[in-house]
Formats: sequence, structure tokens, C-alpha cells
Amino acid sequence: MATLAILTFSLGQASVAAPMANAAPAPTPPTCGQSPSVLPSVVPSPVTTPFVDNVGQPAVAATDSTNHYTLSAHMDTHSFATGWAPVPTMGYDAVSVTGSVNTVLSHMAYLGPTIVTKEGTPTQVTIKNDLPVGTDLFPQWGMSNQNTTVLHRHGGLQPALSDGTPDQQVQPGGGTRTNSYPNNQAAAPLWYHDHADMTTSYMVYAGLAGYMPNTDTLEPLFNLPTGDYSKAYVLQDKSFNPDHSLCYSHGSPEFFGDTPVINGTISPKQAVQARRYTFTFINGSDSRFYNLSMKAAAGNRSTVAPKLTVVGSDDGYLLRPAPVTSQLIAPGERYKVVVDFTGTTGNWVLSNNAATPYPGVNNNGIASSDDAGALLPSLMRFDVSPRVGVDNSLIPSTIRETNNQVPVTATLTTAQLRTVQAGELAPGVPFLGDRKGLYMFHAPMTEIVNQNSTEAWEMRNHSPDTHPMHNHLVEQRLVGRYPVTLWGYNDSVTGKLVTGPWGTQDPVTGNAFPVTVGAFQAPGAFESGPKDTFVAPPNMVTVYVGTYTIAGDSVWHCHILSHEDMMMTTTSPTGLPVISDGMMRPLSIRANTPQTQLPVIGDLDKLTKLVKVQSGF
Repeated sequence: MATLAILTFSLGQASVAAPMANAAPAPTPPTCGQSPSVLPSVVPSPVTTPFVDNVGQPAVAATDSTNHYTLSAHMDTHSFATGWAPVPTMGYDAVSVTGSVNTVLSHMAYLGPTIVTKEGTPTQVTIKNDLPVGTDLFPQWGMSNQNTTVLHRHGGLQPALSDGTPDQQVQPGGGTRTNSYPNNQAAAPLWYHDHADMTTSYMVYAGLAGYMPNTDTLEPLFNLPTGDYSKAYVLQDKSFNPDHSLCYSHGSPEFFGDTPVINGTISPKQAVQARRYTFTFINGSDSRFYNLSMKAAAGNRSTVAPKLTVVGSDDGYLLRPAPVTSQLIAPGERYKVVVDFTGTTGNWVLSNNAATPYPGVNNNGIASSDDAGALLPSLMRFDVSPRVGVDNSLIPSTIRETNNQVPVTATLTTAQLRTVQAGELAPGVPFLGDRKGLYMFHAPMTEIVNQNSTEAWEMRNHSPDTHPMHNHLVEQRLVGRYPVTLWGYNDSVTGKLVTGPWGTQDPVTGNAFPVTVGAFQAPGAFESGPKDTFVAPPNMVTVYVGTYTIAGDSVWHCHILSHEDMMMTTTSPTGLPVISDGMMRPLSIRANTPQTQLPVIGDLDKLTKLVKVQSGF
């Protein structure tokens, strides 16, 4: 899997594609986060007794005027477990502001309050940056002291200037910026988080993230569990110093904590009744994938296990709810799952067996002691008591929403195919690119989309890791995947075809294309709904499609936060970052800019033929 490496690029490369880079000597290994078996220098976190503390739900944000919220990003202290002293964190408060004075309406010392929006009712959110000026908030992490913030509503179809791209910075010391959300989209488990240039991973790890679900008039008609029987859980992995303060590092291309934290509490418990619940799982981790399942706790002899049914994903509901025995969720993804405890007794553990980095040393997604990241087999516990009253909720066989009824294959009729790729310019240094090669962020823009057009992106992943790919300003669907068993490139000197396994790529441009492509693999039923973040495994071409209705400049990137942050630097306070490296690329959606070089797909058979075109589109 990805190995330690750090690179420095000269500013003179700002207008050209990034050449293959030579890795400098590995930096000092991180003191926390990775598996001690892989990096003996790692100091494990202090041990706590799991399932002692009750898990809480975030506060619900209060408005400070009609359909307007003000969020104050601030430093605070928070205790992650009983008996642990509060330690420095970041959080969002919902506040009202008079002059320069905040009145706190909804307080969160860690994470942020839940903001509920409704389709057709525009909402404005002002972000106020109350972080200090010029102070190293977490100097031990290697974080810069710029302390700027950006508010990004992940999955939202908002104007580009309200999207929360890395250039939409809010200065510390009380700076503000107001984002306008029209909320012209179906009910969906959206969320919000910091997206500051170079420091997104640090800010989110410290606590700058929250839940922002959008609802609509159809959602109450589905008769799913609601109210006290609906819970949201932000899944994170943390590491802690001996004094219980947060430990974090960019000494490795990914970060894996050794302690599960759910809604800000280590290994909590949740009391439930023997009935149906709706759980919204939000993967707020830096790099960790989770493969969730319910396992009987020690001593539980119940013969009936909870039943899991996926009813919703990132951007809305599944047309046909999908029963599952386990649920994969990548960083940035959200899944709405109905868990039926009817007939169960005793205690049940939300368990995880996902490999780190995903899909692991065995390339099968299952955790192994040989993986580079610490294993987290148990996340939280559910303690079941007898049901009180009648459970009138149900799981419909069909959930008809405004954005889930058109078959994904029907969108291929007019969709054009665009080739993108992921690879490593050096071991442990992943980048993104188009059909011609891999680029740093500041290389010339290659993804220009005609407004109101439908594009399917084929992501060719010849890196060793699975990447959760996220496009801003568009709602998409997964078309499917094609396995690749042989990669290749045309030598720039001889023109000869060079082939091999993943990692076989042009030594100058980093380009690689699939030489041997296997049969089409349809999406799993659980990932067939409206989405904005897609699991793109290695040795696969992953295809996802959407219609780009919002004009403006934004970004597309990997949602492993350490990957998107790598070596990012901004020099323009008004434009997109121009000196920025990592798994992030600019995206521009423009009116009247037909992309005639891209072929129209038509149907699935033609897609299969186009995916095999080595030069891409």
C-alpha cells in the first residue's frame, strides 16, 4: 500500500503537467495513528473501557433570523470519555451577532449543530471565523497558522460562489462570509465541513464538521422511523496522546487513528428498543473506510440478529431499499440505514472489518494484521430493551423520489464520456489527471463541462489505493465498474506499448490506460441511489454520471482528506488555488462550451466499447 514519501515541487512548474517526481527521504514517522506493528515508533492511545458513555446527538442549530444561521468556528475544549479532562478541539456554535459580540444559540465544543433545510425554502448560512490570528492552534501536528476557514456544504446544489471551495476563505479574528443555499433538491443526508486550502484535514480532525440534512414534502410519506427513532452518527477514528489530547500527523499519506470516536465520544453505547430505527451514518474520518455490520456482544445468546436495510445514500433515497448484512462506507459518504431490532435481545456491537488503507494488503477489503493502519473492529454498542408502544414505521418496497426514478442506464442516451485517472507520481504520492497524464493542482485546467450537459466520468485507478471520488456542484449516479488486469502506456521515445500491473505508467507524464478490461460490474444495490462520492477501487475503471446544471468554478477531488490536502498552498484570495498539489483538480462548468471531443455514449454496450479505447476521451 502507500508508503511514506514527501515531495517538493518548484513554482516554475506551475503551467505544465507535473513530471514524474523523485521521492525525497521519508519524513520522521508519525508518533500516532498508524499500526504499531508497521511503525514501531507509534505510541498507542491510552486505553479506555468501551461502551461506558452514552452517545449523544448534535444540538439542533437555532436561526438568528428567518431562514438564516450564523456559525461561529471557534476553539474550545471537549472530553472524549468519562474521566478524561477536556482537551483543545474546534467546533461550530450557532450564534447571533451584535456588533462584535456573539450570543450562543446552539453550542458545540466539538463538531457542529445540525442544520435542517427544506426543499424550496432558501437558506443562508454565515460562517464567522472566531479562530485567533497568527496562532499555531495545533503546532504539534505540523499545521500552518493561517487559521482560515471555508464552509462547504457537501452534496449541496448551491451557486458556485456559495459552494465552499478552497479559495472562498474566511479570515480569522472575526471574518465572515455568507453562503446562499436555494435547496432545490430532494431530501438527502447532506453534511458540512471545513474546506480550507492546505488545512482541511487538520480542521475536520479538530472538529469542524456537522450534519445538514435536506428534507422535502415527500419524505414524511415514506413512513420510515423518525423522531426519537432516527439517529445520526459521525464515524471517526482518532489517536490520543498520554495526556488525552488529540494526536494527528501528516507523516504518512493516510492517517488511521487507533480509537473509534462516534459523535465525539469514544466507543459509546446507545439504548434502543426492539423496533425499527433509521440510522444515518456519516464517514467523517480522514482516510478510514468502514465495513459496518451488527455482531452479538459477548454473552449475547439472542438467536435473532438486527436486520439492516439501506434506504438512502449521499444525495437521496434508493428507489428500491437494499437489505444488507454489511455496509461499506468511504470517507465523505453517507448512508441512511433502517436497522430493525424487532425480536432481538441483549447487546449488539456495530462492528467494522474494513482494511486500511482500503482495500488492504490482500486486496480484498478485509482487515488484516499486516495492514498499515490500526484495526478498529468495534465502534459502538446498541443495548436493546423491550419495545414500548406500537411501531407503525415500515420499510417500503419502493421509495419514489424526484431524483431516483430514471434508470441510470437511460441517462447514457445523451451522456458524453470523459476520461480521468488516479495514480502515484512516486510511492505514496497520489495525483489525479485526465486521459493524458497526472497533474498537480496548478497545471492547466482540463475538466471544463458544458452547463446543462450530462457527462459520465470513467475513473481509471492505477494507484494501489481505493479513492472516494467527489465532484462538487453535481448530483450523480454510479453506472458501474470494469476490472482491469493489465495496464499500459505508449513509450514517448519509441512509441512502443509497455504493459504491466498497476503502477505501470509513463515515467514522464504518469499516464496509464487499461489494456485488458474485464466484464462490466453493475453497482451494488446499496450504492444505486443518488450520490456525490464514489468508491473507485484500484485496478478498476469506475463510471459515474450526472447532469451539470450549475455554472461556475469549483473542484473535484479524492475525499481522503490527507490526499486532497497534500502540499496545498493558495496565493490568490479571489481565484481558485494556483499553487496547490494533491488529489484535487479544478472543475469549471460553463455555458455554451460544447465538449465536442467527448463521444456520446448511447447505451451500456457502447460504453463498454468506449471504456476499452486506450487513448480515452
